[in-house]
Amino acid sequence: MARQAAKEVVLKIDTTKEAILFLDTIQKQIKIVDIIADYYPGKVTIRFEGAKENLKDAAELSRTIYQNIRGMLYADPQGLYYYNLGFLPKLLGKAIPVKTLVQVLQLKAYKVDRSEELLITNVTFDELTTLIKAIDELMKEMPYEISTKNLRHVLATIALIKNESLPKTISRAKKAKIVEEDEFARMKLVLEPEQALEKCLK
Repeated sequence: MARQAAKEVVLKIDTTKEAILFLDTIQKQIKIVDIIADYYPGKVTIRFEGAKENLKDAAELSRTIYQNIRGMLYADPQGLYYYNLGFLPKLLGKAIPVKTLVQVLQLKAYKVDRSEELLITNVTFDELTTLIKAIDELMKEMPYEISTKNLRHVLATIALIKNESLPKTISRAKKAKIVEEDEFARMKLVLEPEQALEKCLK
């Protein structure tokens, strides 16, 4: 039988928003031990209880979650936020179309850099999550006729940059002749994605 033990971790917390995100995330992602959490303005105390061999892993995971959340909520001295692309989908509970997200941010003239699993940008957490939600909703609206990933990417990007509805964007794409229909009335790009975007956004 595994030996039961306990371990405490105390972390500095700057805002209620940070506390809520952190506590909600550790409850969802750390299942190998029991968690008892106390939050007071300025700090959070986490008590892990369970098999001794699991306590170290739980404590390390809590610190990783803590660092990821702080990187997303608080800008560095250059005004940049650090989003872990492995962590963010777990936090939001949905897949993130990174290619479209990065493209839209670049076209909106935000600073954007990719470093392995990190997305580094001057976009705040609230702005980024709002954009991710908008992309997600557009992707769900795509009709059957939009059959390729590249075309979905192009149409979602145009719709967000032009701030217009998907039907209007599809009409724009047809008018610009960046798409054509096959014998099954499915649309496909006739240009490379970058060329199609340039033609519709100029």
